[in-house]
Amino acid sequence: MRELETIAPATRVRSLVLITPILQGFVPSLPALRYVDRLQVVLGGSSDGKITGPSVLDLIDSVHFGQWSILDGGRRLLFVSMFVGELEPYLKDFSVRMAWGLDLVWMHCEGYPGAAQFEPFVAWVKRHMVEADRFYAANPGVTVIDVRWWKALHTQFEEFRRKVRCGGDIHALFAELERGIARLSGVDEEAESRLLGSIVDSVRANLRDLADKRLFAPAEIEPIARNFEQVMATLQGEKS
Repeated sequence: MRELETIAPATRVRSLVLITPILQGFVPSLPALRYVDRLQVVLGGSSDGKITGPSVLDLIDSVHFGQWSILDGGRRLLFVSMFVGELEPYLKDFSVRMAWGLDLVWMHCEGYPGAAQFEPFVAWVKRHMVEADRFYAANPGVTVIDVRWWKALHTQFEEFRRKVRCGGDIHALFAELERGIARLSGVDEEAESRLLGSIVDSVRANLRDLADKRLFAPAEIEPIARNFEQVMATLQGEKS
């Protein structure tokens, strides 16, 4: 079973709020398309509902919550996130694992340097951060991994209770419960592999859809797709 200090580490939940100016006017390579209209499609606002944009925040274990919203009639982009730990390690995770996804969104905003260039990226984020005058977290020391573990533990106990109510042998059920709890402390490599495979399929489909709709010039979309493939190949290699 997990050690207590692993379940409740000395971390705390923080918030990140960015408000970034959206580039105005039309995309130079696609002069009939405004930046804000393309951004709306990337974020999932297409009329056919097929484009969902980056949806891979599960790759970043420190993220509790993330949201992008277009404000002021298309002039500014709001990003709100709740995460565990310090700001720069959190941004480093994004830079290493999701530069392609952030580029797909924030390339539509003024002065964005690209997430793979870590120091300029951090400086850009800090320039557009909005400091919270007051921030509340109900469980400030709980990590995303803890939440997943406790949810799985709750499922184990509910299944145990159901079988007890149905008249199962209590000693055998306790032994089964103990084995199930022990498994929770291990790494479910098959589940992680399925998650990565699902992300790969989804993002590839979205990138193809964006390219097929000619919403990006090849010079724009190809580096994003290449970075995505490199990142996912590295992650899948780590799990193999």
